[in-house]
Amino acid sequence: MIATAGTTALAGTSTGAATGGDIQPVWSPDGKQIAYAGLAGAHTQIYVIGRAGGKAHALTSGAPNHLDPAWSHDGKKIAFSRLDTVGGQTLSGQVYTVNASGGGLKRLTTSPGGYDELFNWSPDGTRLAFVRIRAGVGAIYVMNADGSRQTTLTPNPEDDDYLASWSPDSRKLVFDRTGSNAFGDLWVTNADGSGQHRLAGSSADEIAPEWSPDGRQIAYMSNRTGHYEVWVMSAGGGGQRRLSHTAVDAGHPVWSPDSKKIAFTSEVNGSQQVYVIDRGGSGQHELTTSSGNNNDPAWSPDSKKIAFESSRASKGAQIYVMNADGSSQKPISH
Repeated sequence: MIATAGTTALAGTSTGAATGGDIQPVWSPDGKQIAYAGLAGAHTQIYVIGRAGGKAHALTSGAPNHLDPAWSHDGKKIAFSRLDTVGGQTLSGQVYTVNASGGGLKRLTTSPGGYDELFNWSPDGTRLAFVRIRAGVGAIYVMNADGSRQTTLTPNPEDDDYLASWSPDSRKLVFDRTGSNAFGDLWVTNADGSGQHRLAGSSADEIAPEWSPDGRQIAYMSNRTGHYEVWVMSAGGGGQRRLSHTAVDAGHPVWSPDSKKIAFTSEVNGSQQVYVIDRGGSGQHELTTSSGNNNDPAWSPDSKKIAFESSRASKGAQIYVMNADGSSQKPISH
C-alpha cells in the first residue's frame, strides 16, 4: 500500500507517478501469478502476469490511479484502491474488487469528504481492512468481502491511525497510531474494535507493523536508536529487540510465509536495496546490488522466491523475481 507523506520513503513504498513503471508486486495464493500496479499512459492500472513473465493482462483501465493490489484467499478476486492523486496528494479514493480473470469490477466503499485506501484481506478471506482518511486523519475500518458492514475500529478523531496488519487467525489487527506527541506507537485491536491497547511506544516512531504468519511475533520499524531499523516483538508486545543493522534507514519489513526470515529495504550508495535477515537477527544479507531503486519485496507462498520492483533499467521500474538468496534476478514485466 502507499504510505503517507511522512513514511513513504521509509516504508519502501512508491507510486507509479514516482517511478514511471511497474510497482507493488503481490503473489497469487497458488504462486503461479503476480499482480502489480503498472503505469499505462498517465495512470496506473492493475495487471496480472505469470510468475515467469509473458503477456500481462490488464484488469482495470482509465483514470484515475489503480493501486494496492491484494489477492483474495481463494485467488479468484483482487481488491485494490482507486485513487485520484495529484502532485503527491490524494484527493479522493475508494476500494474496489475485480475478478482475477477479468471483469466483475465492483466498488465497495464511498468516502465523501475524504478517501479510502486498502490494506489487505483478512487471512480467512472474509473481510477487508482499509483506512478512511478525513481532514488528514486516518481511521481503521473493516468490512465484509462484498463491501457490507463497514465498521470503524478506531473512531477517535484525535488519533491518526494507519498501516494495519491482520493476525494470522483473522481475530486481531495491529496498527500504528500517531497521537498528539507526533510519534507513532503500535496498537492492537480485536477485529470488532474491542480490546484496544498499546503494544509498543517510546519517544520515537514505532510504525509499519507486520504480523508473522505463525502469529508469534510482530515486525516493525523504529527509529529509537537514531534512524529507522527493523525491530521485532512478541505478539503480546514483550521482548522488543532490534534486528537489522544498517547505515541509514531500513524499512518495509515483510515476513516470509514460513516465518523464518524478514525481507526489508535500505539505502546503499544512494539506491534502495532489498535485504533479508533471519527472524533471530542473524544472517543479514543484501540481496540486490544494482543501480536504481529496488523496493516492495514480496515473498512467494513457498518462501523460495521474492518479487520486487526495480528501476535499474532505463525504461523505468519493472517487476523482477529472484530466488530467496538473491540469485537469478530476472525481470518479468515490460
